[in-house]
Amino acid sequence: MKPIHEEVIESIILSFEAEANYLSALDQIYNQYPELKSYLDQENYTLLTNEELALLEYLVMVIIKSSEEGLGTAPKIELSKIEQYEDLNWEIVNNNNTKNFKKILDKYFENYAQEDLLALVEDSTETDDETIVTTVGREILVVACKSLIDCLDDLN
Repeated sequence: MKPIHEEVIESIILSFEAEANYLSALDQIYNQYPELKSYLDQENYTLLTNEELALLEYLVMVIIKSSEEGLGTAPKIELSKIEQYEDLNWEIVNNNNTKNFKKILDKYFENYAQEDLLALVEDSTETDDETIVTTVGREILVVACKSLIDCLDDLN
């Protein structure tokens, strides 16, 4: 898939500021990709807080709609492909000799075609005084979103 640029992502985010647009897109995506709903309902996401689950759902919507906009058509998604990439992305986390998640993110960004989508995920999960994301939640969110981006990039 050709790289999805920041301008496309920002236009999707702006459109989602209207709650009706977001809810409509959410309904459309879940109807179009029922396997995506089951992916987001996985058991390993029980470690996420309600706020983190909402953020995951939001990021997935932005990623899918940005990909759709960039492609000009509905992207292909395969649950088995997402899961394959998820395993690979967790390997990177687990095989690193550091607890510094920033260094792991640096590995994810190396020669990455979808840098702007991944930057969205990184920025959305950064910890600060007002953050809703826990340390464990951040890892799960980044791996889940990067796996989806990898799948989209591979299949489209």
